[in-house]
Amino acid sequence: MPAETGAELPALRIAKFDKALHDRSAFSCGFAPIDNFLKSSLSDQVKDGMVTAWIATADEDSAVLGFYTLGAMAVRAEFGPKKWQRARVPDVPVIYIRAVAVREDMQGKSLDTALVIDAMKRCAGIADQMGAAAIVLDVLDGDHFDRRWKFYADLGFLPLGDPENPRRVFIPIANVRATLA
Repeated sequence: MPAETGAELPALRIAKFDKALHDRSAFSCGFAPIDNFLKSSLSDQVKDGMVTAWIATADEDSAVLGFYTLGAMAVRAEFGPKKWQRARVPDVPVIYIRAVAVREDMQGKSLDTALVIDAMKRCAGIADQMGAAAIVLDVLDGDHFDRRWKFYADLGFLPLGDPENPRRVFIPIANVRATLA
């Protein structure tokens, strides 16, 4: 969920998901499909190599405060910037942020921003190891869509231009590197 002004975050630890170390039982972001994914499907998707997950906890506490997941994806070059089209390839490799979620009682404390910036740093490192032109995500539709859209736009994400998914946005890895430098 997008950031709002609010109290400060506790000392955070963002670590790779470990089923034995991260307590997901009390997590609720206010959107049941994401809550169910974290509690019921995440372990299998991680085990099957579909995603990696990064979990935010308060220092040494095991309760999940928020999380994001990353996966590989390719998008059609015609939907991105002109330089993708000039590359003369049908698909462009990207890193897909499949989910970003913050526990309801932690919303409005900039944890969402901390998670996305951590993901962006991680994605830049991944792109150093393999080809990835951008980070892509789908802005969740529904309540507060405009606020979520503005949140990602403020972080530098742009509409991909996919007519089948107008909520899909991207940020070039080069922009991420320039911003984080």
